[in-house]
Parts: sequence; structure tokens; C-alpha cells
Amino acid sequence: MGSVTLQRNLPEQIVLCKSDTILITVPVNIRISKESNVPLRQQVAAQIEYLIATGKLKPGEPLPSVRALARQLRIHHNTVSQAYQDVTSVHLLSRKHGSRLVVRTPEERAIPNHPDLDDLINQTIRLARRHGYSIQDLSARVRERLIEAPPDHVLAVSFDAGMRRLLKSELEHALQCCVKVCSPQELVATPELALGALVVSPPGALPAITGVLPKDHPAIPILYSPAETHIELVRTLTRPSIVAVASVSDHFLMVARGLLGPILKTRHTLVDCLVADDETTLIPTADILFCDVIVSARLDARKPRKNRIRYPLIAPECLNQIASAISISDRSVG
Repeated sequence: MGSVTLQRNLPEQIVLCKSDTILITVPVNIRISKESNVPLRQQVAAQIEYLIATGKLKPGEPLPSVRALARQLRIHHNTVSQAYQDVTSVHLLSRKHGSRLVVRTPEERAIPNHPDLDDLINQTIRLARRHGYSIQDLSARVRERLIEAPPDHVLAVSFDAGMRRLLKSELEHALQCCVKVCSPQELVATPELALGALVVSPPGALPAITGVLPKDHPAIPILYSPAETHIELVRTLTRPSIVAVASVSDHFLMVARGLLGPILKTRHTLVDCLVADDETTLIPTADILFCDVIVSARLDARKPRKNRIRYPLIAPECLNQIASAISISDRSVG
């Protein structure tokens, strides 16, 4: 026997045509030859792929079961099963209704276990268009849903770049979640930055951003830690001393000067130091050195000193409020 042909759209039957050919009519047209050097598995797989690529097998159409096709081609069912696997591996077939294989539709393009975001977006666009929704409809509704969705990260907003670094560092350490930062100008220019975010901000930046945030999702004001204990340390100095403040933030230094100046008067010397990235060598020797959390961590990595005082920027009760808001949103998602 030389070859077997399967024809589409006719009732299943067996018709003897020639001495070397058996014509079997089933929902697909496949011709195989057992005398060929090409393995039967490859013959079947290639022809199914061809039928799909040429539109003769259309998206959503089912294929014969493995045993039905094997029986009618008079080949082992494992050969058909392997051919089906080959076609499935190139994303042309998918399983429906249990074990039934069908021609994959464009919307069912293979997506990995961790799909790329563009794949998910493209799939959504195709489905929306298929059901008669315009891109404008989709865009408006997606934005509404994103605004309504519980936050999955924190967005810290501040005018000062150094303060943004401090806020990010302290929030990430305390909350163990994703924290992003931006300036008020960036948020006003691109309100989409707030989508999916719990916005937090020092009070000074709130008036600039309130207008671009949803009324039912206002920003949480950031409260700073009390500095009374730090000021009291300066008051207890019995002899003229050098008091230094080191920070990655200009604004942090400005506030520190304003708080410490009236206490120091002319009796003590105040030195402030703006610390660049990974730079600590320029920090002066002092009787008391006040540091933000970033500078303190760098100095601790080198050599701890008793006269160094770490000042965490965000008050503990404020951190608890932010943590509570994030945990509530997590529970609402679950």
C-alpha cells in the first residue's frame, strides 16, 4: 500500500480507489505514504500545519481524535499523538472540552507561564474589538477600573530629590513592598503615575497634587518623626562643641539648620554636609553627628560610632497608617 488520503467535509467512509491508494473521507485532507523516507509522524504534522496555514482548517475547528485518525490512516495511534504534539508545540492547536484538540484562535496565541504585559494587552484589545468595543471604549473603561483598583504599590511624592530617596528607603524597609517616587510636577504632568498607587507626600507637596488625584483616593500626608530628643542632646552639651548634620537631602539639611540654630546660638558650631552617592569621606569629625537613614547605613558599614545619631524621617504612627492601608487593599484583592 503506497498512500492514504483523507478528504474534508464528507461523511466518514472507506473507498477503494487504486491498488496502492485507500481514500478515507474525514474532516481533514491528509495524504500519507508508508513507502516514503519521511517519517509518518512528520507527514501528518506537516500536513495539518499546512491545512491550518492555508485556511482549510479554520480557527476553532476540532480535529479527529487520536485513535479515530490513527484507525482511518491505518497507522499506530502513538504516531498520530506525536504528530498532534508537534503541531501543538508550534501553537497551532489547543485543547478544548477536556482532551479535544481544536485549531487555535488568534486570541489564544501561546502565552508563557509568566506572560509578557504586552501579550495580555494585545489579547485584550483583540477580544474587545471582536465584541464590538472601540479602542476609546476600552481605554476609558480600563482607566476607570485602574482608578477603582486597590493599590499594589506606594508612590512617594516630594519636591526634593534627596527627600524622595529618603522616603523610598524608609518606606521600602518598613513596608517590604514596591515603592516608587516622583516630583509633584511629574505627577501633575502625568496623572497616570498614580494609577494603582497609594500616594503619600509631605504636607508641603499636597496642595500641588490634590487636584490630579481621585477624590476617593486622596494622598496620605507624611508626618515626620519628633526631633525633641535630638534637640535635648544638644542642650546637654556642657562645653563648646561641633554639631554636624549629614544627609543626602538639601531639604533635610535646611530643616535641621532651622531647628538646631536657635539651640546652638554662638556657643556651638553647626556643620552640615550634603552627601553624594556612596560618599562619606567628607563628613567632618564632630561631637554629635546627626544622620539620615541612608548616610547612617553607609557609616555603619564602615565603623559604628557612639556620637552618631540616626534620625528616621517618617514617624512610626505614619508608617503604621500606610502599612494598614496597603494591607487592607491586599485583603480586598484576596
